[in-house]
Amino acid sequence: MIYRFFILVSYLALLSVPAMSFDCRINLYHPNVLNSVMVSCLSGQYEFKDSRGTNHTLGKHEDLFVKVGYENLWVRSQNGEWNEFSSFTLTGDNPNAIFRIKPVSPLFDSREYYGNLEINVVFNSIQLINIIDLERYIMGVVETEAGPMAPLEFYKVQAIIGRTYAIRNIGKHEEEGYHLCDDTHCQAYKGRNRWNEELEIAVEVTNGLILTDMDSIPVMAVFHSNSGGETGSPEQIWLVNQPYLKPILDPFSTDMPHAAWSREIPPEDWMRYLQNKGFTIENDLSPENFVAQQLHREKYYHAGGDSLLYSTIRKDWELNSSFFSVLCPDGCFILDGKGYGHGVGMSQEGAINMARKGYHYTQILQYYFHNVLIINHLMIPDLIEPYPE
Repeated sequence: MIYRFFILVSYLALLSVPAMSFDCRINLYHPNVLNSVMVSCLSGQYEFKDSRGTNHTLGKHEDLFVKVGYENLWVRSQNGEWNEFSSFTLTGDNPNAIFRIKPVSPLFDSREYYGNLEINVVFNSIQLINIIDLERYIMGVVETEAGPMAPLEFYKVQAIIGRTYAIRNIGKHEEEGYHLCDDTHCQAYKGRNRWNEELEIAVEVTNGLILTDMDSIPVMAVFHSNSGGETGSPEQIWLVNQPYLKPILDPFSTDMPHAAWSREIPPEDWMRYLQNKGFTIENDLSPENFVAQQLHREKYYHAGGDSLLYSTIRKDWELNSSFFSVLCPDGCFILDGKGYGHGVGMSQEGAINMARKGYHYTQILQYYFHNVLIINHLMIPDLIEPYPE
């Protein structure tokens, strides 16, 4: 542990290198099919051009109604005039300009964004691309993932995790014309962060910092809500192994809100489910033969000579986690569970608890990730350009 901390401190001493950010292209409201949206200017003003090269302005409190028609965009301006576009970009007149998007068909909640907005038609659906500075995008990610009331050190942790994910996966959707999407397929991003001084301080203090392995390759910066007291191995979930994602005992998560759960299942439903999964149960229907204690995270549920992935059971029954025991008190099956999420990497609630107890963000990261470095991504030559997945 002392050696690992020495490595981290040595690298942190080099973090005076200023972080040059770059613009990310984020696909909004992914993966929904959007037929029409309302775009409003809340601050500053936005410029765009039509297909004839004529300049248009979207001023403060003005709206554009955009809909798909005949594989093109039809745009109605504030004065009721309609224009047809194949695509166009709204460009703000200052870095703090804000626009709002309100999907109309189908109807979704509105969201507010910094940066610019590119609007295209893809497979007869409106595609909305937020072109935004990486660090400003990370502020939105941190607020979406961590909420508005987390401790400062946890915000720092979440900022580094989010930035690491963005750098590692910046080419994930490159062939589709954008870098990342805004849902959990990439990482959740629901628009600009509201005024939160500690969140903004956390992103600024960690500007440019990412987690890498000992070869300076950005790590799989995975996290989940609560480990239930023990994190898992990635090969139990994704059939891959990474040396920095080793299982650890995690007492910091055990007293947190999502540390435990249970699910009651009638015996006939459980037996029918196992039978459908290929279990042989005709010879003995005694419920005791189907009890399984999972004291530590395991990959398979066993009953007799049959087995089934715990992760499969979790998916089929929509359970909080795959870390559970199968009990049978009074003839009824109880899934006695721990934690929330896939259980690999960092437990968010555990990290929040560590931050509340006074741990530094570097200590929290090195607790959940084994033998990692915290470095400015500009220190890695291959990462000056977006890192290919």
